[in-house]
Amino acid sequence: MGMQMQIASAFIGIMAAQAQRKAYQMEAAAYREQAEMSKIEAAQKENERNRKLRLQLASLGTSMSAQGVALGTSPSVLALADDEERIAASDIASIRLMGQSQRRRYELSASGSEAAGSAAMLGGFMKSAGTFYSANKGVG
Repeated sequence: MGMQMQIASAFIGIMAAQAQRKAYQMEAAAYREQAEMSKIEAAQKENERNRKLRLQLASLGTSMSAQGVALGTSPSVLALADDEERIAASDIASIRLMGQSQRRRYELSASGSEAAGSAAMLGGFMKSAGTFYSANKGVG
């Protein structure tokens, strides 16, 4: 009966390792989902910043036209437009960088969870193998 208990214990150990691996796989999937959400969020922020730039440039053009300044002829108006575009480009570069950084962090977490799941499975098999070895060592 001792051998049967050891076999049952080894089987239960493997089942527990599989359950643990499945939990790590689900965690990895959640991290990948978060990475995708970070990508979408960064794209939305970038689009919003571009929209604000277009509104600012349109407002500047309207304001100058209302004052009788022909668009494209005033150095100060062109300088203001260039400044707005430069600031927007800097903002967009920051948005992209932060989005990529956050997405990378989630992807690394997902990979870590998958590695932990594999380690849990390997640990379960090793423990079961140790149980069988110990059982057979006493028999021989």
